[in-house]
Amino acid sequence: MLIKLIKQNQLIFYLFLSIIFALTVQQFPFYKGNSLHLIHAIKNMGFNKLQFDWMANQTNHLPLFTYFNHVLIKYFSIKILHLVHFILLVSSPLFLFLICKNIFKDLENPYLSILWFAFFTIIFHEHSFFGGLAGQDVINEGYQPASYGVLFFVAIYLFLKKNYFYAVVFISIAASFHPTYVLHSGFLMVGILIYFLSKKEFIIFIKFNIFYFILISPITIYIIYNFLLIDKNLIIEGSKILYERTIHHASIEHWFSFKDTLSLLVYFVALAIIIKAKDLFLPLFFFGFVSIILTLFQFYTENYSLGLSFPWRSSVFLIPISTMIIFSFLLIKIFNKKINLKFYSIVLFSFSISFFFIKNHFIKNSNQFFFNELELSNKIKSNYSEIDRLLIPVNLENIRMNTGLPIFVDWKHPPFKYDEVIVWKKRINLASTFFDEKNFYQRKLIFDEINQMQKISHILIKKTDLINGCKNLLNDDEYALIIAKECFGLISS
Repeated sequence: MLIKLIKQNQLIFYLFLSIIFALTVQQFPFYKGNSLHLIHAIKNMGFNKLQFDWMANQTNHLPLFTYFNHVLIKYFSIKILHLVHFILLVSSPLFLFLICKNIFKDLENPYLSILWFAFFTIIFHEHSFFGGLAGQDVINEGYQPASYGVLFFVAIYLFLKKNYFYAVVFISIAASFHPTYVLHSGFLMVGILIYFLSKKEFIIFIKFNIFYFILISPITIYIIYNFLLIDKNLIIEGSKILYERTIHHASIEHWFSFKDTLSLLVYFVALAIIIKAKDLFLPLFFFGFVSIILTLFQFYTENYSLGLSFPWRSSVFLIPISTMIIFSFLLIKIFNKKINLKFYSIVLFSFSISFFFIKNHFIKNSNQFFFNELELSNKIKSNYSEIDRLLIPVNLENIRMNTGLPIFVDWKHPPFKYDEVIVWKKRINLASTFFDEKNFYQRKLIFDEINQMQKISHILIKKTDLINGCKNLLNDDEYALIIAKECFGLISS
C-alpha cells in the first residue's frame, strides 16, 4: 500500500527526501566570511551606517541579486533569506535526482530513490565529489549569489523534459543573479544548441537562441557598460591586481591538484555512461569541452581577464551531476536485485541523515565558533553612535558587516571594477603600512594620507601599539579602540 501511494505521489516523495536532506545543513550566519554581497541590499535600511562605507558606494556587480534581497529584507526581515537558502538547498538534490531518474528509470523504485538520497547526503557533506575545481562549489552552508547556480540543475531537467522556454528562463535567472555564470550559461547553451542541430530541429534552435539572447542581454549589457567600458590601461592594471588577489582561484598552477584530476575523471566516466542519452550527453559534453579549452587557453596565455572569468567554474555544475550519474548507475547495478533493498535503503538513509544532522548542528557546530569570533565586533558596536568610520587591520574581515559600521578597507572584500580595484589596492597598502609602522611620527604621516582620502573617526589597533595617554574605548585583551583625532591628529603642512 505504501509503495503504491509513493508511486502515485512521486514528486511529493522526492521533495520530502530533499527537505530531509536540507535539514542536515547548518546554514551559516549571513555576515560570515565573504559576506559583502549583501552590502548593497542592506546599506540604506536604517539599521546601519553602511551607506557611508566606501565599498558600499562602488559599482554593484550583483544588481538583480541586490534588488531581490533588498525587497525581501524590507518587507520581511533578513531572516527570510534563510528560507530562500533552504529552498535552494532543497532544489539541489531534487533536480539532480530528477535528471538521473530521466536516464535511469529504475530509480522510480522508492527504495532505490531513498538510497540515492542517502548517498547524496554523504557526498554533499564530504564535499570532494560535490564541489568543483579550484575549491569552488555551487551551493554550501552560506547564502551567496553562487547558490543560485542550482537553477542550472532545474534548467537541465526542464530541457530534458522538453520545456525549452522555461529551461532558458532558469539558465538566465541563475546568470543574472550571479553574473560570473553568464559565461557558463553560454557554455551550456553551446551544448544544447548542438543537440538541436544534431536532431535537425532548426526552428527550436532559432527560438531557443532568441529566447536566450533576450533574457541574457540585460545582465550582459549591464556588466559590459559598468565594468568593461573603461581605459585599456586601467583594465590591464586592475585585472592584474584582482588576479593576484584571487590567485588561489584564478591561477591553475595554484589550485590544480590530484583531487582535481579525479574530478575530471569522474566527469569523463559519467559521459561514458550516458553516451547513448544524446539529450544529456551532448549538452554536458560541450558544457565541459568549451570550459576545458578556455581553461587551457588561459593557462598558456596567462590572460588575466580570462582567468578572472573562471572558465573552469563550469565544474561546479558538472561534477555534482557526473558524480550522481555514476552513483545512480552503480546503485542500479548493485542494489536493484537485492531482496532486502528495503532494509539497506532505510538503514543507510536514517544513518546518513542522523549522523550529519547531529554532527553539523550539535557536535561540530561551526556557527558557534563564528559567534565567539564576534565578541570583538559586539564590543565595537557598544560605541556605534560615536563611530563614523573605522580604520582596522586589513585581515579583520568580519567587522564591517557585523557592526554595520563603515570601514576604510579590508583585504577580503575588493570591488570588481578594474579602476576601483586600483583604488582598493592603494587603500590596502596605506592601511597595511599604517599598522606595520612602529615609528609614531611616520605612522602619523601615513594616517594623514589616509584621512585625506577619507575621514576616519576611530581606529582599531593592537593594545601593544597603544600610545601612552591615548584613551581606549574598548574592553578587550588584544585590541584597543581609539578616537583618531585625539591620538593621531593631522600633521600640519
